[in-house]
Amino acid sequence: MLHWQQAAGKRHALDGPVPNEGGTFTTLCGNEVTVRRTDVIELGGDWLDPTCVSCDSAWRAR
Repeated sequence: MLHWQQAAGKRHALDGPVPNEGGTFTTLCGNEVTVRRTDVIELGGDWLDPTCVSCDSAWRAR
């Protein structure tokens, strides 16, 4: 299942479960990123970072 998660200063898409703070995932655009505390809105993170254009394209293609 596809999801969106903030990490590395952008809102990235991933296929699979959203990791917790400190977890890593491979984005649909092919980057490996780590979820920081500031990426999780429930932990006081900022909302919303800009959407990754490459992830958005990959999401739409699926």
